[in-house]
Amino acid sequence: MELPPRKAIAVTAAALLGFFVIDAVFIWAENPPWWERIGALFGFVVIMGLQLGHSFPQLLPKLYRHRYATWCFQAVLAYAPIYLFGSAWSGMAEFLTASSVLVFPAAIGWPLFGVGVLTCWYLYSGNDVSTVLYNVLEGALIPLIIIGLSRMSDMIVKLHRSREELSRLAVAGERLRFARDLHDVLGYSLSAISLKCELAYRLLSDAPDKAQEELAEVLRTSRRALADVRSVSRGYREMSLAGEANAAVSMLSAAGIRTTLKFEVGQLPPAVDTVLATALREGLTNMLRHSKAESCEIRAERRGAGAVLVLANDGIGRGRVPKGGADGGLAALDSRVKKLGGTLDHGSDGQGWFRLEVAVPVPDRAERDQGDLVAAAEADDHGQPEAQSYGHRDLVPRTATAIAFTVLVGYFLAYSVVAMSYHPPLGRAVAVELCMFAALVLQLAVSFQWRFTWASNHARLLGYGALGGLLLLHAVPWSSFGPTWLGMPGFVAGSALLVLPTVSAWALVVAVTVASDIALHQVGGTLTDLIYTTAYTVICALVVFGLSRMAQLASELHWSRTEIARLAVTTERLRFARDLHDLLGFSLSAITLKCELVRRLTHSRTVQAQEELTEVLGIARQALADVRTVADGRQRMSLTAEAANATAMLAGVGIRATVDTDCGELPGDVDTVLATMLREGLTNMLRHSKAAHCRITAERTAAGVRLTLVNDGVQGCADAGLDSKVNGGSGIGNLTTRVNAVNGRLEAGARPDGWFELKAEVQLLAVAA
Repeated sequence: MELPPRKAIAVTAAALLGFFVIDAVFIWAENPPWWERIGALFGFVVIMGLQLGHSFPQLLPKLYRHRYATWCFQAVLAYAPIYLFGSAWSGMAEFLTASSVLVFPAAIGWPLFGVGVLTCWYLYSGNDVSTVLYNVLEGALIPLIIIGLSRMSDMIVKLHRSREELSRLAVAGERLRFARDLHDVLGYSLSAISLKCELAYRLLSDAPDKAQEELAEVLRTSRRALADVRSVSRGYREMSLAGEANAAVSMLSAAGIRTTLKFEVGQLPPAVDTVLATALREGLTNMLRHSKAESCEIRAERRGAGAVLVLANDGIGRGRVPKGGADGGLAALDSRVKKLGGTLDHGSDGQGWFRLEVAVPVPDRAERDQGDLVAAAEADDHGQPEAQSYGHRDLVPRTATAIAFTVLVGYFLAYSVVAMSYHPPLGRAVAVELCMFAALVLQLAVSFQWRFTWASNHARLLGYGALGGLLLLHAVPWSSFGPTWLGMPGFVAGSALLVLPTVSAWALVVAVTVASDIALHQVGGTLTDLIYTTAYTVICALVVFGLSRMAQLASELHWSRTEIARLAVTTERLRFARDLHDLLGFSLSAITLKCELVRRLTHSRTVQAQEELTEVLGIARQALADVRTVADGRQRMSLTAEAANATAMLAGVGIRATVDTDCGELPGDVDTVLATMLREGLTNMLRHSKAAHCRITAERTAAGVRLTLVNDGVQGCADAGLDSKVNGGSGIGNLTTRVNAVNGRLEAGARPDGWFELKAEVQLLAVAA
């Protein structure tokens, strides 16, 4: 689909070469002396180099710095040889006309363009009307082609750059909003915890009962802050179906459930993606709660204009029926699906399997854009920043489409002038023009089918149908119109390049070109006419292909900028959510546990209670620093430092720990991911088990590094470590995504010896590559 700058340069260079061949034919036809032929060839080469430098500044940047001087030099080469070669050299003036617009500002360039067209009229003013009209058309059409190919290539480069800039600005804005929310929601809580812990520290010796009251307030504040962390995290976390599916496979494998995943749904709008991801999570939650499944199938695919998610398991006969009443999770999910115009079905398939199927329509691009504008307007009405508006609509797609449309119409007029030069009777002339107009309509349908939703949905059928119609219009009228009808072979060849695979397309281009040459020969065409027709057909095919593709790409790039900015914001939100959960969730859990321990020690062990409070103060201050780290996007964690903190924390809560993390220096992203995994693993252990022993081991392997965290708390909690996967949490799912991002693999589950194990292996060579 893409037509990058290199291809644009190649198409432009090929078109220029074709025009040079045409002009060279006319010069050679006059049989000039050999030294004039060498001079003409040298002039062609120099003008082509100058034209490419004017069309593509990045190709010859040093030459483009002196563009005004090179334009003057090109003007001399374009007009001076006319006194020697006559009108045969006039085609070089058309390149100068194009360079005028490409080199000078519009206020100067377009008037010079008009002067160039008038020059063509002056050079051919002594010929018949058809010749004058044809050359004036060519004098405007060829410069437009060169300008179109050159400018549209530059547009594409600028659009690529603007997408990156818009994404950067959108992410920066989202980061500021997130930092503000973090400060408002968590800053006060953490500051209050620090102050009350300091007060309780002073009261422990003299007024232990007062200290107990302050500690109770600290506990309430820390639990409220932990709930706020989850609230803010979920509010900023647009779920991803792909991420949920990958996390589900890892989780089900750890639970001993055989899982088949088939994911062929492609990219989805955020609203649809989130609803399907929610459906998958709710379905897995029901399956684990209400059945004893041994096999599970997850399938996401496109059906027509919608996306379908199917979750099936064989546990229908080995557990309770999933809850489907008004108070059930599926009922709430059904309401969300219906808001998007979708449907939710669930139940037995009659073969012992339970199936949950969710179908949601996927809006086309125009509807999504309109929805974004409405959402932005609503947000603005409520005084909120316009999160969905990432720039003004510019004229790039319109300009690209206008250039391509003008060139196609210009070719239609040029072919019409050639046909009318045979002076057919009125009836035949009208019939010829109708056939040519029909060919133009078919060509426009092929070149601009992407602008219409109904045409895009049937692009292949429309393309092949239009190409077949062009072939018929090219061949059939010959029997009725005779030499008046030479067809429009350039349109047929250009459509072939747009519709067919490369090899087949070029085979058809050659066949159409040869057939046109044979037809021209039969009506008495000279060798010069044959060469001209051959070159003109190939040039027209390249121009139709190049301008049509670049107009489509310019439009898609323009409209995708908002989507890419939105995806960048979504990615940043996911990072916020993960960092917030991983960093602050651990800290607040540790604060809660240690404050409960201090309350028990207040009357019996005052000194130890003060020591524990000192640690709580340190954790609270570190949590405040973590808030700033998450908001600033500068998260950088160390496995060694995290292991040291873990040793002290576990000792404080009475868990005997064995720690060995001597695995050498690690790459920054790997070090952060493994440190995050250690913190999340300890958080899950403290929340979901009653462990007495814990082992933390980091070691080098042949391919990279392995981090293992095991504990003996499985017997203390039936689903130790798995609760965060299925009950709405995001810890293990986040870790799976993080570990996968550094080319690693995460495993979690109970071992045969009764210990729970969380293990990650990362291939360092692949990460470095």
